[in-house]
Amino acid sequence: MDQKRAIEDILLGASMRQVAIAYRESLIEAFQFRPEDVAATTFSKETESFMKNVARHLGEKHRGDGRVQHALQAWVMECDHYEAWDALLAGFDFPGKSALVRRGRMRFPGPLTAHWADAGARD
Repeated sequence: MDQKRAIEDILLGASMRQVAIAYRESLIEAFQFRPEDVAATTFSKETESFMKNVARHLGEKHRGDGRVQHALQAWVMECDHYEAWDALLAGFDFPGKSALVRRGRMRFPGPLTAHWADAGARD
């Protein structure tokens, strides 16, 4: 799976979690790992890096798209990737945003979150 395919899948309704699983499985298959040789940590760093790039792309190229907002909202509940939090909080307004901004500001250093506006969020 490549980034273009991942973005297409998300725009068609796949969750970020589904994309991460598919990406990891594609690496396992490409490197022909035997099932008994696969651990929970196998390709975890590569998958994390890939998903950070996907989130960054979504935030830059698909701001305002409700499908992307939904995918990112679900994903930030599962991960601590700044890229996903930033894509969501810098690019979308939604009910509950203020609470997520506060939560994100506790997770990430101030200079990284200063541009997250919670004003105008529909809480």
